Amino acid sequence: MGNVLDVDIPGGGHQGYHVLRVQENSPGEAAGLEPFFDYIISVGNTRLDTDNEVLKEILSQHVERPLELTVYSSKTRTVRQTQITPSQMWGGQGLLGISIRFCSILGTRDSVWHVLGVKPNSPAAIAGLVEDTDYILGAEAVINQGDDLQAYVQANEGRPIKLYVYSTETDAVREVTLTPNSAWGGEGSLGCDIGVGYLHRIPSFAPTKTVQQIPSAENRSECIPIPQPGLFFGFISNTGIPQIDFIKTVPVFPDPRTFPAPQLVTIFSLILFSSIFRHLI
Repeated sequence: MGNVLDVDIPGGGHQGYHVLRVQENSPGEAAGLEPFFDYIISVGNTRLDTDNEVLKEILSQHVERPLELTVYSSKTRTVRQTQITPSQMWGGQGLLGISIRFCSILGTRDSVWHVLGVKPNSPAAIAGLVEDTDYILGAEAVINQGDDLQAYVQANEGRPIKLYVYSTETDAVREVTLTPNSAWGGEGSLGCDIGVGYLHRIPSFAPTKTVQQIPSAENRSECIPIPQPGLFFGFISNTGIPQIDFIKTVPVFPDPRTFPAPQLVTIFSLILFSSIFRHLI
């Protein structure tokens, strides 16, 4: 399930440019690009399925001229089209004012960490993490898989780390700084329970912006919107875009027949079952 998209990508393939940052008042913000969730998959009629200079060249040829972007959202699980105008006059850095990374879209919905519980007076509580409604999308280091977050926290014991957290309550992403401390007085270094996997994906929401939706073939007659992402901070390829840091539908409930087989893993003498990390960090 993590290796199959539930929406058709125009032009095929499963690669695109992951939007990691969007500057305020930038062309990217004006186009409605959403950091962490959006993937630019086409510009005009050109499918961006290869990490090369094509995007750079097209943007350079259309300064102060509108372009049509095709964008996949891992949050709404839809493909939409929006217009963007590369500009050198908007007052910030870059033609679009965004940071991107070329990567695969597959598995993005599962690459999040659901905050299930926060212990009082723990590092997580002090940092303002909220149980049930908060989802950790990423950090300033590469955390692609479930174990990566645990390793990242352990490697930074006693040092402040920055996490990027999405709230379903506010429908916004915020930066959270917290310091892992295994001596805080409770279990774990952060004092929170984390859930990962199929049962802990970010809930699917209907798009909030007025954009042209391209539904999948399966849902095309009803036009019902189909992450995760997830966020990965790794090497941000040189696309030639001056970057910031060079970088009402009814919910569709999952079919239990498609659930993955439960896995049993021991972590810190505690049990991971049904894709739930208990006191993992």
